[in-house]
Amino acid sequence: MIAEVLLPVPINKTFYYSVPENESLLIGEYVLVPFGLRTLVGVVLKLSNSMPLDCGIERLRLKIIISKSSLPRINPTLLNFIKWVSEYNVVPAGLVLKMVFSNVVSAKSFNKLEFSVKKSDKCNDVAISLSDEQRVAYDDIINKMSGYSVVVLDGETGSGKTEVYCEVIRELIKKDNTAQTLILLPEIVLTLQLIKRIKNYFDSYYPVEWHSNLTLKNRREYWLSVAYGQSLIVIGARSALFLPYNNLKVIIVDEEHDSSFKQESGVLYNARDMSIVLAKSLNIPVILSSATPSLETINNVLRSQYYHVKLTKRFGNAKLPSVKIVDLCKSKMVNTWLSYELYNNILKVLKRQDQVMLFLNSRGYAKLRLCKACGFKIQCKNCSTWLIEHKRKNVLLCHYCGYSCAMQNQCTYCLSESSLISYGVGVEKVAEEIVALIPDAKIAVISSDVSNKDVGVMFDLIMRNEVNVIIGTQVIAKGHNFPRLTFVGVVDADLGLNNSDLRATERTYQLLHQVSGRSGRFVDNGEVMLQTYDVNSALVKSLSSYNRELFYNLELESRLLTKMPPYTRLIGIIVSGENETNVINISKQIVKSLMNTLTVLGPAPAPISFLNRRYRYRILIKVQNNILVQKLLAKYKEYYSKVNNKVKITIDVDPVNFM
Repeated sequence: MIAEVLLPVPINKTFYYSVPENESLLIGEYVLVPFGLRTLVGVVLKLSNSMPLDCGIERLRLKIIISKSSLPRINPTLLNFIKWVSEYNVVPAGLVLKMVFSNVVSAKSFNKLEFSVKKSDKCNDVAISLSDEQRVAYDDIINKMSGYSVVVLDGETGSGKTEVYCEVIRELIKKDNTAQTLILLPEIVLTLQLIKRIKNYFDSYYPVEWHSNLTLKNRREYWLSVAYGQSLIVIGARSALFLPYNNLKVIIVDEEHDSSFKQESGVLYNARDMSIVLAKSLNIPVILSSATPSLETINNVLRSQYYHVKLTKRFGNAKLPSVKIVDLCKSKMVNTWLSYELYNNILKVLKRQDQVMLFLNSRGYAKLRLCKACGFKIQCKNCSTWLIEHKRKNVLLCHYCGYSCAMQNQCTYCLSESSLISYGVGVEKVAEEIVALIPDAKIAVISSDVSNKDVGVMFDLIMRNEVNVIIGTQVIAKGHNFPRLTFVGVVDADLGLNNSDLRATERTYQLLHQVSGRSGRFVDNGEVMLQTYDVNSALVKSLSSYNRELFYNLELESRLLTKMPPYTRLIGIIVSGENETNVINISKQIVKSLMNTLTVLGPAPAPISFLNRRYRYRILIKVQNNILVQKLLAKYKEYYSKVNNKVKITIDVDPVNFM
């Protein structure tokens, strides 16, 4: 017997091994095999009595499988999904398999992965009381649970979407006590918050979290618990999609609009889109939950491809906050970023002992360090980007490659002494100036520069009302419930609009809508104040009037006119290398090969044209039929990588980042 085995290596092929005479194997089983000078774990894809004619290996030269594992075998549907993800995203299937293994399955741990299923003696699950509107939404979703469907749970911020889908989970497990649920979240911080609520609701179902911050011990325990079917609920980031589920019955993608669902390094894939593919192959439902669905999702609703369930009211007696616009062109300013209107409202809220949130999606202290003598801006030595000032750490930091250097006072260009000044504003500067203006303020600064552990500590302080001014970036914009938070101030509502990203306006709208939704979630007097230089923009008008359709209709019309997603599909090709001439030449050759059959834009220098000491050029392809195009691109990628192996070619299907 001959086994075709997939190995977790970055090679776009499978390998053949001879099955020992007394060994019985099944498709999907884990096997230990020799591979060159190493020993690797692979998964059996096919079993046959003869070798394929085109494999180029004689049967007598085949190496023999060393042993097989007692682990539950991988579902054949998951194996097909691995292949599909590989082909669609133009990456080796072995790298997708590596995500399934998750640093848990290896040659070293092969015979040590033991697990005994425990019987639950916990009976402390908490019942959830739904409002009339939530109950209608719940009933609508339950009616779609018998097979594959995509349900969009479209609910206003604070409307109780989580409670609705938790009741759906409860009903699912009630009908099948082995049914597993995957809840995908875009941020680890959100995972840490939701796991507490899920454990409160469903502790007896052994809910587990899954993300990159887990210890190896917890990683093994949770992976095995999912594989053996003990954990019925998984709350996780992107990679949770590739766990070896025993009996997955529903996938819930929370904050489905969030661009963080796109993996931007290694294997490039969109976890939201891939979850829909997995659900279809398993014939199970997927629930896309959001207060601000993506334009792709809205378009699928309009085309009746997805089923639409709406929640229009906030839970309980809470009302949507009032929204006031501050025109920065006319307002008197306390300093460079703070209008008197915003300042006076902060004082008013603190006086009544409520909490304030100030939102600015800009990490660090200042956007850059600038020489006032010659105008020189300090730039990263590895990238074509400016270094961001981080005053707390006393460093200048590149947010792209991670390069940092000590703060300096002398300009390296004109050599002027003490000429460098901070330009622009980040959350650290906002915090510093709030302390100067309001010395009694109890401040927490939350951004991705803060560890998840420290963020958790800050959330606890906020819940205990030991913090009254929360200052943060997009980390605080979604998924959090702070009972005493009644005022949100957006420092710069225009930030994020001025770049080359086709989704910049959509993302800004979603982010500002989400952060506005943090205000007044438990009261009827919440307030939001947006500072902007463009009070007449459709984005600002939509936010201030809660007229979401106005924004979506205009944005969809714009995308249709320009033939951009969701009305067409994009594939990006990034060519990079240490020699710019080589990068340009290969880029031009790729375009020449493609332009007769496809709509090709470029090549052009990427917005960040120099990153990690490599020059970068971008090519953009507009397509309708993806799978055929991917096969063509895979062929060209292999060919041109051999033409010049010093140039790296990366294919980004359905890109969300155009930097």
